[in-house]
Amino acid sequence: MNEVTIEAKEFFTKYRTAFDKGNMDEFCMFFNEPFLSVRADGTIQSLSTNKEAKDFFSKVIELWKKEGYKSFSISDFEVEALGKKSILVTFSWNMLTKDSHFIRQWRQSYNLVKEKSEWKVILSTFHR
Repeated sequence: MNEVTIEAKEFFTKYRTAFDKGNMDEFCMFFNEPFLSVRADGTIQSLSTNKEAKDFFSKVIELWKKEGYKSFSISDFEVEALGKKSILVTFSWNMLTKDSHFIRQWRQSYNLVKEKSEWKVILSTFHR
């Protein structure tokens, strides 16, 4: 496994863990300001600040908890270097209950850039 793939896996392990703990302050620090998301229906969501991201994801996690969400696992992880400080990471999210029963899955790609020594998500794209 190359260094960039190791870094990407470490990044998304921390990203997933912060979300699963419900720590939205920590979770939103993984995003660039601004951050864009292309939804599966083609709509574009722009979150200008980490505070906007926190407000958005706080609502998302509460909705998912009502569906039984407790944690995520990641599968089919792929990393492609796009430039010296840019990578494309694609994988499937597996939403799980507290008993690790499957709720649903989707595939998503993330464009990350390295700012100083930290990776930040600048764009995520949901696959259909």
